[in-house]
Amino acid sequence: MRYYLILIINLSLYSAVSAQDAVSDNHKLGIKTSINISTLVGYELQNPRPKFGYTAGAYHIYNQQKAWSLYSELAASFRGSKFSNGDTGYSEISLFYLDVAVMPRYTFKGSNHSISSGPYASYLALSSLYLGATQKPKTSDLNFSPYDAGLATFYHLKGTAVGLQVGAKLSLTNANDGVNFIGVFPTTGTGGIIRNLSFEIGLLF
Repeated sequence: MRYYLILIINLSLYSAVSAQDAVSDNHKLGIKTSINISTLVGYELQNPRPKFGYTAGAYHIYNQQKAWSLYSELAASFRGSKFSNGDTGYSEISLFYLDVAVMPRYTFKGSNHSISSGPYASYLALSSLYLGATQKPKTSDLNFSPYDAGLATFYHLKGTAVGLQVGAKLSLTNANDGVNFIGVFPTTGTGGIIRNLSFEIGLLF
């Protein structure tokens, strides 16, 4: 299912960007595609490991010719975490988020390098738990909070046709909304903190 979602997202974004008229020098509207590495931090879930995912979305830069500008994005992101809990414990949590971010962007004088940092907000559209080596989903109701918010920081390298973006997102809210995997090792249901952490590297078109 996730591959159909990725295809639909990319086709929709491509159509939206292609339909626009020539972008003015002061504005930039485009699409981004990124590989991300994510994990879940905190003390509710045991033995987290990095998980590879995918991020795709649209971005807009206002006042791009100025030293200070405004960077915003709307993106879909597959995040979560792998776990090292043996053949009988939970081995992966997969989360599909819709992200919105708006942040100031600073471009270094006389260069194509810029950085941006600011808040983001997310809506959890889909969640799955996988058990042991079989990697089969156990449930899609994990009692993760449907909303997430935190801070994002990006480094941008502007190219002639394609740009490079590297960044990170750290949630400041607790995603635990009553997580308790009954009969699943290791024990959950302690009310501990769960936070999203992800790193992205991708291209801006």
